[in-house]
Amino acid sequence: MAFLRAHSVRIVAVLAALVPLLVTHFPDIDWYGALALVGALLGVGEVAQRVEDGKTREALHETSPNDALAELHMQLAEYETNHSQASGR
Repeated sequence: MAFLRAHSVRIVAVLAALVPLLVTHFPDIDWYGALALVGALLGVGEVAQRVEDGKTREALHETSPNDALAELHMQLAEYETNHSQASGR
């Protein structure tokens, strides 16, 4: 399940790319079946896009490990500013 969640859009893209290839290799294909396949791929593509949107929303609400480093950098800069003012520089 983790593999499908991580690569869902890629899998749908490969399947969608195979549809025209199948139609050209099998010209006697049942068009109703092909249309059903295309409709299913569109539905799966929509679901895959929603999964990707969900992952993006989750990532936006996570704190970055760099946030703590930036906070330490700001504290160090403030300390240096205060220290240099106190020493008369």
